[in-house]
Amino acid sequence: MKTAPEVHSAIMVIVDDRRIAAAKSDYDWKVCVRAVAAAAALIQGVPVAGTPREYCGAVLSGLQKLFDDYYDVDGEYTSGRSDIGTIISRIESLEKSLPILAS
Repeated sequence: MKTAPEVHSAIMVIVDDRRIAAAKSDYDWKVCVRAVAAAAALIQGVPVAGTPREYCGAVLSGLQKLFDDYYDVDGEYTSGRSDIGTIISRIESLEKSLPILAS
């Protein structure tokens, strides 16, 4: 991936995969789906600009704050944070695979 839009597309694949898994959750699936939707909304609000690493960093920064603050009180077994954490982990793996480029 050489551009921020390419990274954005890859990130949205990660989110879509998590959205599918969340919908199939045996426990508190609505809580899981809402957490993934919150992550997706945050990502959509991040300007797709800069180098791939800069864009990825901006997304991760926002997601980390969401993760720190997120708690869905409707969950009996989960707060939804683990779904956001899974998205963060997968984006961190994506970021590590990106080349270091000058902006």
